[in-house]
Amino acid sequence: MPTPSDATIRAAIADAIETAAPLARVYSWWVLGADEAQWLGYMRSPLDVDSNNRARVHGYLITRRSSNAEYQGNKQLARRTHTYFIYGFHYYSTGTESSNSEATFTAEIDAICDALDDKATLASSLARSQPVSWEFDLKSVGGELVHIARGTFTVQPCS
Repeated sequence: MPTPSDATIRAAIADAIETAAPLARVYSWWVLGADEAQWLGYMRSPLDVDSNNRARVHGYLITRRSSNAEYQGNKQLARRTHTYFIYGFHYYSTGTESSNSEATFTAEIDAICDALDDKATLASSLARSQPVSWEFDLKSVGGELVHIARGTFTVQPCS
């Protein structure tokens, strides 16, 4: 099997996220600009609207964070490992103890983890991946409170 390209790996990650989070907007590249106040405009999903039919912040983007290599055997083959960051943005709402935006977002992140962990259904380009790890924050961006998660996902594209 040929070594999958960066674009193929990103597309496979995006497909897994889209399956687990069908209402979210998903970008397989860093779509956000330098002005953090404008970020949420990119992350509003037309598929996830509030009671006033306004698109809510609900999206993910994928960016490659690092690429490392080490020689194998007699140093004829370099084995590469790529690390991707998956950023998730989700609207905030207080709700109730059992129904709130934090519970909704973490359940969705758990579904994404399940999708990326399931080697039986995962794209072959992600067959040599490690489980995704997440960090969470609640932050005001452009005057709007949002949940933000950053997942770290490591893929070894070649054997």
